[in-house]
Amino acid sequence: MSRQTSSVLPVIIVFAPWLALAGAAAWGRSRPRLAKAFYVGSTVLALGLILPLYGRALDGVVTKQHLVEVVTGISISFRIDTLGFYFAILLSFLWLLATIFSLGYIHERETRYYCFLALNLSFCLGVAFSANMFTLFIFYELMSLCTYPLIIHDETEQARRAGLKYLVYSISAGAVILAGVVLQFFYGGTLEFTGHATLTMADASKSVLLVIFSIYMLGFGVKACIMPLHGWVPDAHPAAPAPASALLSGVILKIGAFGIIRVLFDVFGIRQLRVLGVSLPMLYVASFTIIVGSLFAITQTDLKRRLAYSSVAQVSYIILGLFLLAPDGAMGGLLQVANHAFMKATLFLCSGIIIHETGKRDVRQLEGTGSKLPLTMMAFSVAALGMMGVPATAGFITKWELGVGCVQAHRPYFIAVLLISSLLNAVYFLPIIYAAYFKEGSAGERLRPETKPTMLVPVLITGAFVLILGIFVTVPGLPYSLVKVIVSAVF
Repeated sequence: MSRQTSSVLPVIIVFAPWLALAGAAAWGRSRPRLAKAFYVGSTVLALGLILPLYGRALDGVVTKQHLVEVVTGISISFRIDTLGFYFAILLSFLWLLATIFSLGYIHERETRYYCFLALNLSFCLGVAFSANMFTLFIFYELMSLCTYPLIIHDETEQARRAGLKYLVYSISAGAVILAGVVLQFFYGGTLEFTGHATLTMADASKSVLLVIFSIYMLGFGVKACIMPLHGWVPDAHPAAPAPASALLSGVILKIGAFGIIRVLFDVFGIRQLRVLGVSLPMLYVASFTIIVGSLFAITQTDLKRRLAYSSVAQVSYIILGLFLLAPDGAMGGLLQVANHAFMKATLFLCSGIIIHETGKRDVRQLEGTGSKLPLTMMAFSVAALGMMGVPATAGFITKWELGVGCVQAHRPYFIAVLLISSLLNAVYFLPIIYAAYFKEGSAGERLRPETKPTMLVPVLITGAFVLILGIFVTVPGLPYSLVKVIVSAVF
């Protein structure tokens, strides 16, 4: 039984990024450097407030704070539990690196960009620290709306079309999630997250529970880019600026997965999901997404679009792991949240440097990039090898845990999905690496300096974490220790 404490800290953390808005209002035009210091500082503040909570999260201590009651039984409240802390520390750290990267990358409409970046961080933290499904829904929708300006930032025709498509998908998904929230409250009488099932067969029939489950999977599946709900992803990622693309793939897609995790752990519970018989259908959906998403990635010549389809495939590793309904499967799925976030953030930030410095985004025109941008391509190669599941990388740990989970769940045949996925990853990543290092092209002359330090340092940090998470897996402070606590509480 976890200990519970009451504190206003969750509220402070969620709204800490709003300090960036104060900086923009006061100095956005007159003193842009000072305003940028506020943008970075607000993210540092949020991260600094979250970090000291690691010990409490590891001990399973839950910190709650009620904000306002909307109607009887429905409130906006915050809850920092181990799962929420895991997501919050990950997203705030990546957000800080993406913000620093943006300092050298974003040159137009800066105030608007950084303000919506800060608001998006605030609302993502609100999702992570939600104490109930109503609060999660509110902040989830606010996050969705604030992502739109990041996608259309360049204001090209491509960006506007991608933004419109994103809005159609997001608004439709929000309506679906709201229907699930209403039905959950009507039948279960509560929307609170308690760490165990709050909607059971004592509240509603099996058919009703299956309807509610399906509604939630459809709604959250849009952000988690489960096929065929993924349509916005291949357009939004290439259109958005590179740091925004890194956050879209590294964080925003995971917020959709986070919603699914809350539904599994806090609404239905693992035991009841076994009774409902939803495991096998969802495993097939995840497997289909993994394989077909990878096949689509092979056909793409635009670097960022190839990475976008790769994200479609890789996020479903989380879904696959969760619906094995086995401890090791859940370990693999939850570890993939962090592992994929660092791998894909590295790849998108590297693509930003490549496009920024060479002007090329066609994968057939990247010959000699390894000579021109050695550190960038080194980080790109490490992340790409991680996506393939090469040992000593974060991606290997994910696939190892998922493979063990398949055996543990008595479904060893799904290991074939992991092997095929690794092969397909090699098919669309190795040609890029080969061309960068073993082919000479117009990009053959090395740039000195390679790029701006504010862009290169975040890439090297995320790339280093791909190795750190693959080699020093069980070191305290890394995701494994937190994920172990989460899984132990659920199974």
